[in-house]
Amino acid sequence: MNPVHVEVISKAPPGGRCEFYDRIFFYLVKASKNLYYTLIPENLYPKRVKGPAVLVNGKEIIPEDGVLLTGDELFNALKEAKVEFREKEEEVRKRLEEEYERFIGGV
Repeated sequence: MNPVHVEVISKAPPGGRCEFYDRIFFYLVKASKNLYYTLIPENLYPKRVKGPAVLVNGKEIIPEDGVLLTGDELFNALKEAKVEFREKEEEVRKRLEEEYERFIGGV
């Protein structure tokens, strides 16, 4: 089982999307067997990536709408990277979509 490393590049101070990603990945670390997560302020990130951004094993995941990754986009990127979940995949996908809907409902 290979580790999957997620980096969330955050604006400083974090808010909005950065907090959404932070909340989602704390859950995902608990729900998976091989996911590791780091939150990095964009001014400390050594590469030229603007926050908020999500990188999975060093590859930036670009939201389809150009703004916010959906639950499905996050789930698919993690499956592609071979994240192994402790919970049933349907439950993980459902939780991600619920968090996404909760976030966009509050914006």
